[in-house]
Amino acid sequence: MCATVSPAVPDYTRNHAHHVGAGVCRDSRRHEKPAYRARETGLNPLSRIVLDNLPEFGQWLRFPSDTRPRPHLSVINAFEKFVECGVMRYGVVRYRCPGCGGDMLVAFSCKRRGLCPNCDAKRSAIITGAAMDRLLPLAPYRQWVLVVPKRLRYFINRSPALAGKVSKILAREINRYLVNKAPGAPAQLHFIQRFGGALNLHVHVHAIVSDGVFSLKPGFMGRPELVFTPVPMPTEEEFSRIAEAIRRKVIRQIRRYGGLPPEAAENLLSWKNPGFSLHNGVGIRDWDRDALERLLGYCSRPAISLARLVYAAKANMVVYRPEPNSGRRGLITMTALEFLRRWGLLMPPPHKNLIHYYGALAPKSPLRPYLVAKVGRETGKSYIKEKVRDLSNSAKSWAACLARVFEVFPLTCPKCNLEMKPVAVIMNDKELIRLLSHLGLATDFPVFKPAKALPAINECGPPDENCQLDPREDLCEDNSQPADD
Repeated sequence: MCATVSPAVPDYTRNHAHHVGAGVCRDSRRHEKPAYRARETGLNPLSRIVLDNLPEFGQWLRFPSDTRPRPHLSVINAFEKFVECGVMRYGVVRYRCPGCGGDMLVAFSCKRRGLCPNCDAKRSAIITGAAMDRLLPLAPYRQWVLVVPKRLRYFINRSPALAGKVSKILAREINRYLVNKAPGAPAQLHFIQRFGGALNLHVHVHAIVSDGVFSLKPGFMGRPELVFTPVPMPTEEEFSRIAEAIRRKVIRQIRRYGGLPPEAAENLLSWKNPGFSLHNGVGIRDWDRDALERLLGYCSRPAISLARLVYAAKANMVVYRPEPNSGRRGLITMTALEFLRRWGLLMPPPHKNLIHYYGALAPKSPLRPYLVAKVGRETGKSYIKEKVRDLSNSAKSWAACLARVFEVFPLTCPKCNLEMKPVAVIMNDKELIRLLSHLGLATDFPVFKPAKALPAINECGPPDENCQLDPREDLCEDNSQPADD
């Protein structure tokens, strides 16, 4: 069992240092070392929105009063688990300093994909750290972004397997171009994002691809040696051919899944500008590892930023500031129920991966072990030793994530500067009440506000497995490209 606590997720475009060591005066901050401070779950606006409106939102999901797109009923259970994230009343892990005997309590996380920004931030740190330390050796990389037309996003979202098919089509076309230039296989790491910068459902693909191919050649004593062959960027004509091939194959794939009738598919293929967008303008030099890490963090970032969210509890209204590159100007003002509806649509379908590995990074690729060994030599770390250490010390993996993001190791005792050790996992209710009361912490469970009167039942009926989006509605408005930084 792994305990997880993450501070409130900051905006990725800002400095994170001010989130650590809060509550200390400015003069004393200059002389004290930054220390870990657990996030305050009671002041989290997302938790307050769920506690104040979830029962009423559940009634609307069961008996909708309009035809707006709505998430599946399973999102109610996900929201209930989200409220428990970081609340010590549901159980804690007790850490103790071997020097001074000081204690620290760490609550459990909910691990909800797409809903909890704290758990998504931890997941992003794990993915970024693994890619930088184990998978991506020193080489130039480029970001490819594939956006499909609004008319097709409904079908991709309705059939969860289609998003992976679209990612595979993009990977094959990129691989075909690079392999035709030089023999080998490129390293491809794909991220399927379900959200846009304006809190809208927008399924698209971000791909981190090496600007060249990896291959094996005989080295010292006949042992295979991994080499990298750079490949220039495609010309405008080559890029147009790649985009056209992707467009035709995506439309054909959606037609196979029953999403488009033959007439509509032919109509889309005949349009000069059908709405497909392929972008590859962001490149990373081989020596700029910091930029590569920022790009990986951008591709795996949480869907919602707490720094952009304001909740007016008395008016029951939510104000969200969209990202600068979302194409949406001004603030987005909505009711709390409307925010829950939009937020719930961003939750990914269960048992579907949002991260895919292709080319030299594919699980069965013969080049992957050599890439892992090359990264280990370049970063000065042993992959085998790190793997054994991670398995034996899995209880403190959350600490490594926080140290990577906030540059503060949370298990360091502020008094004697020693590493704190886990001594107990406390789940017993009586022991929790006694311990939390002694420390002056909250001992109450989160309380949901009762729902208002049941809304009128209309002809829509309860939602089914195909209700994630209504084809008559279109909230997928974000057609913009990611920022070049």
